[in-house]
Amino acid sequence: MATSTDGRTAPPRTSASGERLRIIEAGRRELRQTFVQRFWLRWHMALMLAATFGAGFLSNKLLLLIPVHGMALRWVLALGVSYLAFFGCVRIWLAYVGVRAIGLGDGGDGTVNFDPGSSSPTNLDGFAGGGGHFGGAGASDDWGGASMPSLGKIDGGSLDVGDGDGCGLVVLGILALAAVAVMLGGVVYLVVGAPAMLADTAFSAMLAGGLVKHVRRMDEIDWEGSVFRSTWKPFLGVVVLAIATGEVAHYVVPGARTLGEVLMLYR
Repeated sequence: MATSTDGRTAPPRTSASGERLRIIEAGRRELRQTFVQRFWLRWHMALMLAATFGAGFLSNKLLLLIPVHGMALRWVLALGVSYLAFFGCVRIWLAYVGVRAIGLGDGGDGTVNFDPGSSSPTNLDGFAGGGGHFGGAGASDDWGGASMPSLGKIDGGSLDVGDGDGCGLVVLGILALAAVAVMLGGVVYLVVGAPAMLADTAFSAMLAGGLVKHVRRMDEIDWEGSVFRSTWKPFLGVVVLAIATGEVAHYVVPGARTLGEVLMLYR
């Protein structure tokens, strides 16, 4: 047994901490199995992503009408709105499966009584069954192809090709394709990993809300942290590529407001 600097015997914290982690991991695995059996988690994730893309698409259209003509700035703002919409969808999903009702604090809604120390979850009737009821358009953001004016005049000036010419257009095409590839890769990553991600998110919400027996809430992350940890890398990749694509598009055609205008000019 360890001894402290003042000669007193220190409590054995290692074994207690290890036991606590073991209980948490056992409960996480158990909950994941239960969710996979009861819910179509990949379908739920697909619906949430459709709503996310719809939010980004609509916000891009609205920003263009305000107007925010800078492509890089507008796309970053639209991506920010869509990312917040994704968090909102996950929050609604947590209420849908019965983990945390809308409008309640950390105490949750009391519908889940999950005991990772037992052989099986208890009171799982608190979880709602059936398929998803999330709305959301399946449209995806066209990266600014909205309200295209005639190419002769934009804001009273001519739409001219910048100094980049063909080389800049090639770079623009590569960046645009890379951005689309990263977005599609992120969608596949989230849909394929939906059972693990959503179950872990629900379990984090239950831990933070005190709905898991025998485990005290200490420094566990809440569901927001769990979602952020699973999604920040693909989101950051899309943001970086969106900024790069918008800046190159502005360099190639300084007056263009959308990628559609750039492509129309080079037809």
